[in-house]
Amino acid sequence: MTKIVNKDQAMTLFGEKTPRAVIYKSESHKLHQAFNVKEGETIVQGMPVAIDEAGLIYPCKDVTTEVYLGVAVTDNVNPAYRAQNNFPVEVTVAMEGYMICNWVSNGKITAGYVTPSGDLLNDRFVKANQGISTPFIALTPADEANELIQVLCLLYTSPSPR
Repeated sequence: MTKIVNKDQAMTLFGEKTPRAVIYKSESHKLHQAFNVKEGETIVQGMPVAIDEAGLIYPCKDVTTEVYLGVAVTDNVNPAYRAQNNFPVEVTVAMEGYMICNWVSNGKITAGYVTPSGDLLNDRFVKANQGISTPFIALTPADEANELIQVLCLLYTSPSPR
């Protein structure tokens, strides 16, 4: 019989089946990032998550209408670190992207899809505009032009069917 959880049991003996974990296998070199959770939402390990316009994550229910980020590696039910000093619990997400870049906003930008404008700030930072279903997701919002934003670069090279 396979044990479902590792709860009050002795160490696994040779030849005994290993207890099942929520995350069966992962590649540790993949991109992980910690996010704050939208108020009132519960995130558990292995749950697909999306990002809202404020940069908070919540359970992803529809990848065609929500900005899907990846799968939760930790949760806010039994967090690795409790909330402290007015700083909320963070949940780590294994993201489908391969890189997070620092870009600069061309104006007000909400967390979500962005597109490069083709311009640079100080010959260094890519300037971005709000976009629709692009391979770039702003992880942080900007209230005005020339604010630094973190942008997740996705694995696909053309817009998804989202």
